[in-house]
Amino acid sequence: MILNKFSPVFFSYRLKSLILQLLAISLFSCNKSADVNANKAFIGLTHVAYGVGPLTTTLDGTPLYSGTVSFGNSTGDSLNAYDTATSRISNMVIQENVITLLSGNSAFQQQGRYSIFVYDSLDKKSIHLIILQDYPIGHPDTITNIRYMNFSPGSTIGIYLTNARDTITQYSPKNFVGYNPNPSLYVFTAVHIGNYGVIAYEDSINSMHSWKLDSLLIEAGINYNVFVQGFTDSVSDTNKLKLKSVPLN
Repeated sequence: MILNKFSPVFFSYRLKSLILQLLAISLFSCNKSADVNANKAFIGLTHVAYGVGPLTTTLDGTPLYSGTVSFGNSTGDSLNAYDTATSRISNMVIQENVITLLSGNSAFQQQGRYSIFVYDSLDKKSIHLIILQDYPIGHPDTITNIRYMNFSPGSTIGIYLTNARDTITQYSPKNFVGYNPNPSLYVFTAVHIGNYGVIAYEDSINSMHSWKLDSLLIEAGINYNVFVQGFTDSVSDTNKLKLKSVPLN
C-alpha cells in the first residue's frame, strides 16, 4: 500500500524540532506609538505532509488559526485566505495532536503576506516547511497570477492549462519541492482569467506519462497558489494525483 511509505513509524521528527527559517525578509523596528492595527502580518498555511493528521499552529503560544487543518487543505476561507499575526520575531510551533512536529523562530514583515506549506521529506522521513512571501505583480483585469508547485513526492511534474479558445498555458515540469525547497524557485507568473482544463505531465503532453486532472477556475482580481499532490501510480482517493488551488484574495 503506497501510504506505507509515509507511515508514522518512519517519522523521527516526533521527538525533534526544526529551526524555522524565513529567507529574504526584513525585520521591523518596534514603535510603541505606532498604530497597533498596522503591526500585523497575514499568513496562510497548507498541509501537504502525507500520513500526518490535522495540524495546529501557534505563534508565541497564540493559535494562528482556529481549529485544525487537515491533509490537502489550507487555512483561511473563501473571503480571506490569510490569518492575522503580530509582526515580530515569534516562536512558531506546529503540532499533530499534542506532538510537536516543528518548533523554532520565525519572523514576518509588517503588512507582509505569506504562504506556508508543511510537507514531508522522502529521504529523511521528517517534516519540513517552506515559507513564501506573496507579492504578485499587478496586471489588467483580464490577467492574474499563478504560483505553481509540485508536492508529489519523488516526481517531476508540469501542467498544461487549456480553455475553450484552445489556448494553452504551460508550466514546465518541476521537481518535488522537498528536493530543493528554495523560495526563489517559486514565483508568480501571469495567466489569463478563465476556466481551464488541466493536464499534468512528466515530459510531453502527448506521452503516456500524462494525466487529466480537475478543472481550474481563474478569476479576475485573485492570485493563486496552484499545486499537485499525490502519486501518479495510485488510484485511491487519498493518494491519487490531484490538482489543488488556493486563492490569495
